[in-house]
Amino acid sequence: MFSGIILLIVSEKLPSLKIGRLEAETPIVLGGMSSGLTRSAIAAAVANEGGYGTIGGVGLGFTLETKGHKGLLTANEIELRREIHDALEMSNDGNIGVNLMVATTDFEESVKIAVEEKAKYIVSGAGLPLSLPEMVEKYKVSGQEKPELIPIVSSARAGELILKRWSRNGVIPAAFVVETPNTAGGHLGVSNPDDIGKDNYSLETVVPQLVENIENSGYDIPVIAAGGVWDREDIDKMLKIGARGVQLATRFIATEECNASQAFKERHVYNTDPIIIMKSPVGMPGRAIENDFMRRVEAGEEIDLGPCVNCLRVCEHRESRKLKNQKKIEQLSSFCIIRALYNVHEGDVENGILFTGSNGNRLLADWEHEIFTTSQVMQALKGTERNGK
Repeated sequence: MFSGIILLIVSEKLPSLKIGRLEAETPIVLGGMSSGLTRSAIAAAVANEGGYGTIGGVGLGFTLETKGHKGLLTANEIELRREIHDALEMSNDGNIGVNLMVATTDFEESVKIAVEEKAKYIVSGAGLPLSLPEMVEKYKVSGQEKPELIPIVSSARAGELILKRWSRNGVIPAAFVVETPNTAGGHLGVSNPDDIGKDNYSLETVVPQLVENIENSGYDIPVIAAGGVWDREDIDKMLKIGARGVQLATRFIATEECNASQAFKERHVYNTDPIIIMKSPVGMPGRAIENDFMRRVEAGEEIDLGPCVNCLRVCEHRESRKLKNQKKIEQLSSFCIIRALYNVHEGDVENGILFTGSNGNRLLADWEHEIFTTSQVMQALKGTERNGK
């Protein structure tokens, strides 16, 4: 079973990471993978290992039985409340937060739930969360500690825009996540696929720029690097360029606590297909494994996975369906993304989207070395991992 012997060489201890009033033993943040991948179990496991455990707060309640937009909102609310409550309980009131997408139609409702259930922080991207502080203020109870707010940006310019907007109302981000479209998985923070791979979107460029901008503004805000971070060596590199923490998602896909089917995990681990840049109904590109579904999309097939539940503010698929009804268009230009994600998570791995980062094909090494739990992955990240023959 073993292709080599794993050697864990303990190097200098990683620094702690302060995010507002919060502090974690290690500067490791779990990336909140949506549609049910990162629920309470994996978030609590990361928090219990000294990191920040983020629940993917988008699409938690969707099933094939979900009926319409109201049904989706109700199901999402029930599940999001339960997951935050359970994660806080399993981590003994640890550093548990949620990742919420600005692009969803229930963004404000999800912020409300996160505030009411006392999530410790909110990470937010897929659009600029310019109104997030006002939403939090609207729903907090007098005397209640507000969740720390962490915007996701792909450029220093976007970070500067948020900082200026929020600071006018006396609010300062507790941290910034810089997610590079060059290597991250899922939806990427650019609208033009041609921008992917450019140096001006790399972590090595954006992180120092944003750190400098923050310092010049007179604030002390940690920057967290995300996208393509895989091991202790990568973490050390990010800390050297000015980041104070790192966010990882793909590395945790194949763990026991990841809330996906065994077929989903194995399809990632034993993948032999290329990792591609695909077009999403959200209006921005994404990074995913090329499977049968992706090949059908690329061929321009009409793919009807089921009725629309209006999960996104901008949805090419929803608009295409309207146009088809009005103008008898023969081919749809897109597909229902929430159903495509649900299908693969439940095990129908060739009939949906297999989001993954640029390091997705490295998951096999973890399985060969029996790193199956979140705790074991966290322990590996705290040291320097290498394989010996």
